[in-house]
Amino acid sequence: MSQSDTTVRVISRGTSSAVAETGFWDTVLSYILRFVLLFVLWMVLSGMYDAFHLSLGAFCCGLVVWLSEGLVPPEVRRFRSIRAVVGLALYIPWLVWEIAKANFHMLRIVFHPRMYDLINPRVIHFKTGLRSNLGLTFLANSITMTPGTITVSIDRRGYVSVHAIDDQSAEGVPGDMEKKLRAVFEED
Repeated sequence: MSQSDTTVRVISRGTSSAVAETGFWDTVLSYILRFVLLFVLWMVLSGMYDAFHLSLGAFCCGLVVWLSEGLVPPEVRRFRSIRAVVGLALYIPWLVWEIAKANFHMLRIVFHPRMYDLINPRVIHFKTGLRSNLGLTFLANSITMTPGTITVSIDRRGYVSVHAIDDQSAEGVPGDMEKKLRAVFEED
């Protein structure tokens, strides 16, 4: 059997290798948490609380959790400590505030009469202290969600490349975002 056959066999197994690595209860807890989060989001967005719609929403959320099992790593053990949960709960509003500030900054650039003088695109390379896949994913997504910056590449060793549209956006990378995520994922 060649090396490529082995790789294909591992990939075709889906989540069974993830279950073996993380443990059965971590995987079950991951499914339950994802279902609850999706169902709460569905209830808030739909605003329909009769039995038919709640059962339909529960079915759809369960289906989404089941179909996306290979897409979301079951790294629930990172959020078993109160510190990590509180850190994430504090990080999300902070990120929303940073996104709002960056939106206004981009609005100023777009409507400035000398817009082309303000734009100074560049790619910033840095090494992050985050090591977990989930931490690296949070960092890359947080950077990309912030207007004016986009994550170009990131690897498991922590090397990150970010495109910034101007000097002010470039100065903020990685900044407080990485520090806060290191605290959330307890990778100090």
